[in-house]
Amino acid sequence: MFNNSNGINVGQTDRAYTNTGYKNWKAATIKFKAHQISKVHLNCVTSLSNFLHSKPIDVLLDEERENTRSQREKQRLINRQVIQRLIDVTLFLGIGGKPFRGHSEKKNDIYKGLILGIVDLLKKYDPILKKHFETGPKNSIYCSNYIQNDLIASIIIVIKRQLKVTLVNEKVSIMADETSDVGHHEQLSVVIIYFDKFKNRPIEQFVCMKRMMTVDATSIFNALNDVVEEYEIKWENVISTCFDGTATMSGSITGVQTKFMEKNPKSFFVHCYGHCLNLILVDSIGKDNK
Repeated sequence: MFNNSNGINVGQTDRAYTNTGYKNWKAATIKFKAHQISKVHLNCVTSLSNFLHSKPIDVLLDEERENTRSQREKQRLINRQVIQRLIDVTLFLGIGGKPFRGHSEKKNDIYKGLILGIVDLLKKYDPILKKHFETGPKNSIYCSNYIQNDLIASIIIVIKRQLKVTLVNEKVSIMADETSDVGHHEQLSVVIIYFDKFKNRPIEQFVCMKRMMTVDATSIFNALNDVVEEYEIKWENVISTCFDGTATMSGSITGVQTKFMEKNPKSFFVHCYGHCLNLILVDSIGKDNK
């Protein structure tokens, strides 16, 4: 069977051991010993051993496939650890209200922003980050401005999802205020107030800031209505609203608080105490009180 394997025994084999059969039994002892140590026989024995211990091609393919899958899984877990560290840095900067990016983010720039600066600091002490930045593919560093924005957007999605679950069947109050920013764009800040049973205290959760093209009562109400629908809050659970005292917000006929009462007649309006205090302070130091 292995006589002509790879052509190494061609022309060197006694056909008595492979084809015709052995007949010269008088010289069998001498012939068998000579054949046993012959190169042809040894090659055949080696080929037989390799054949018996070889693996079928499908087994080899399965092993290669499993090895590839194992390497990918290992790399995936490492990537998750890297992303987790970048998420923690993003949360740290976001909670502190710090800017992420610098004027320039080139490798050798000194002032390249907080997020890259913190990452550079961490990788000095974190072997996972250090290995990732030194040996990882340069197109998968995960620190570009696009990835930073993706991380922020992903964190927002998770926070909104958790808040949506928290607010199921909870009584809430909607607090909002509209003002113009330094660019003279009208911005509407929205806060949802609810009672946290685990912390045993009310929570004021800032949920969004919407740019307003117009600041009439209908436009502001529609923006707040979008927030209520986004978090799947039932209108019967919106028990109060808290705005400033302007006619647009607190007007009893066409104000935003009136439109809330049309959705839930049991809801009531609270004039923002912070706004009341501001009015008192402004009035107390006015020119008429000098």
